[in-house]
Amino acid sequence: MFKKIPLIRKIKFLRKMFKPEIFPEAFIAYFHKLPNEIKVDWFRDGNMIIGRIEAGDKKFMTQGTSADDFIKMVNESLITAFNIPEDYFDIIKQTKTYNPPAHILEELKDKNVIQKSFGLNKDERSFKLA
Repeated sequence: MFKKIPLIRKIKFLRKMFKPEIFPEAFIAYFHKLPNEIKVDWFRDGNMIIGRIEAGDKKFMTQGTSADDFIKMVNESLITAFNIPEDYFDIIKQTKTYNPPAHILEELKDKNVIQKSFGLNKDERSFKLA
């Protein structure tokens, strides 16, 4: 029966079986390793939203095809830039630590807004929900 399952599903199944244990203490340490504040300068280039991110002493860029995708990429790039191990990547990504307020999200969705800046603080409430 295992032979008839597509390779991708086999890999996902095996990963679940052999997934390393997540330790709450390590999760807390990695969450608090992320900066408390970030600054994002963004602009539109065709259908893409491109952003420059300043987080502590780190500066990097990311992009997204929509406002939601861009915010997702900002969060993922922060997790990558701060060397969060792959085992904890998914659970920290689910906390959506850096979510912008509604008015900033509306500006990102508005195609008439060509460029803007905003700052975000780490949402500690998201940590408590994780």
